[in-house]
Amino acid sequence: MAQLRKLNDQDLGDLMALSISANWNQVEADWRRMLRFAPDGCFGMEEGGHIVASATIVSYGKSLAWIGMVLTLPDYRGRGFASALLRQCLNSVDVTCVKLDATDLGRPVYEKLGFVEEYVVERWRAELPDNPNQDFSIDFELDRQAFGADRAELLQDLGFGRPGRMASYVGPIVCRTADEARQRVLGAGVSGPTLWDIPRPNPEAVALATELGFQPFRKLWRMRKGEPIQERPDLVYALAGFEFG
Repeated sequence: MAQLRKLNDQDLGDLMALSISANWNQVEADWRRMLRFAPDGCFGMEEGGHIVASATIVSYGKSLAWIGMVLTLPDYRGRGFASALLRQCLNSVDVTCVKLDATDLGRPVYEKLGFVEEYVVERWRAELPDNPNQDFSIDFELDRQAFGADRAELLQDLGFGRPGRMASYVGPIVCRTADEARQRVLGAGVSGPTLWDIPRPNPEAVALATELGFQPFRKLWRMRKGEPIQERPDLVYALAGFEFG
């Protein structure tokens, strides 16, 4: 019988199997980061001694929490595991707003739980040439205004780019101008196959990605449960990732 419980470092092998089963880009370091930043918000469904489904929630203060890593092994889908894990995530936080980025597969589940669509986010990809890793300062107050909550600790840990299982990842990037964003994309220390997640309400980010040779290939829906928060997605040139916002 399946048991819902908190995740820990001993589950990393099963968690990577979940990511791989969905063809996601996470590496073990991404799961370790999630367990470190949200030790009380990482939940899994265990059956037969293995984690077969997962969901996580990260709180950014009292105003906003973010749901991610909603995964179920194909052989275990249709048994209500995702819904149970999502309810556990929602019950574990006390915030005015919860957000997530929904796939086609997950959107009906979220709608049943009261989530509503806000806008579209897209994943773009390209081959980036080798560029030196540059040290940029982070405007934490600008990021708070753009994102709608304080995530300073996460930003210092992520930087502007990181490796992935199939491609590098660029983001998060919050800037006032496309010129600043271009410098950060090209100075993020990533090269080769690269992924870049963009909110559609920022047309300058879309134009910049096109200029740099990126093309969109995946669409998700930014969804919200609870009261809307004050944010500036027009200043967000690259997301931190679907699991972090």
